[in-house]
Amino acid sequence: MNAIENWIYPLAEPPKKTRPKRMQVLALGMSRSGTESLRRALQILGYDHVFHGFDMIESTPMSSKSWALLGRRKFAIQNPATGDSGISQEDFDSLLGHCEAVTDQPPSIFAAELIKAYPEAKVILNHRDVDSWYRSSVNAFVGLHSWLRLNVLIWFHPALYWDTRYAYEVFQPYFHGSFVHHGKWVYEEHSAKVRGLVPSEKLLEWTVEDGWEPLCRFLDKPIPDQDFPSGNDPVALWERYNKAFEKPVSEAKRNLAIFLLLSGAVGAFVIDRVVLNWL
Repeated sequence: MNAIENWIYPLAEPPKKTRPKRMQVLALGMSRSGTESLRRALQILGYDHVFHGFDMIESTPMSSKSWALLGRRKFAIQNPATGDSGISQEDFDSLLGHCEAVTDQPPSIFAAELIKAYPEAKVILNHRDVDSWYRSSVNAFVGLHSWLRLNVLIWFHPALYWDTRYAYEVFQPYFHGSFVHHGKWVYEEHSAKVRGLVPSEKLLEWTVEDGWEPLCRFLDKPIPDQDFPSGNDPVALWERYNKAFEKPVSEAKRNLAIFLLLSGAVGAFVIDRVVLNWL
């Protein structure tokens, strides 16, 4: 199955990274809990490349395939005898080796594996009121894909196919099949899990409203002489996402048009042959 899938939907994966510097900060709060603000803040504090979910689709080539395949290992356990996905630091380094910090998803969805892979890293649980988070997430994610994009165009371009596989093999399984129905309790379960996996002295629970002071104290950094950065509103998120896929969507529409034209030509030829045989 994988060989056929890779043949039909070939998507080059990014070159495997190496790790010249240690991973220092794991910001493992869910998307829409200040992840973009926190990414910018960590960059201001001097961390060398802070991974954010947009890196997955704005990199060249995109890394959505790599993360989707990690999702298969996480949620479709390959070794049922041990119940272990086998995801290791080496796997993460191949994608994140250039990063000293991470935020957003996919990292938040792989929180347990990242904490195990980088035990020396400090962990930030960025969070917000669950009802506020849920409303923001629904506004941002529900309806992100049009019916045409989700049901038709994905079959006509590898980048769209693997982006959708990421949604089905990483995002949806984490929310037990439905973000709308299970989002709130999964969010609270996620926060409880992070708290349970990290010693209190290595964990900071933080909100955007907390700003610089607790963050800098936790990371042992001087407080910058500037306002705390702002993040993405849902409209900006949609615009940025659509821009990343502007070219793949255009190429998928072209491929669909070619497919329909060829199908029509073949259909017309077959009908013509059938009619001639009747005469």
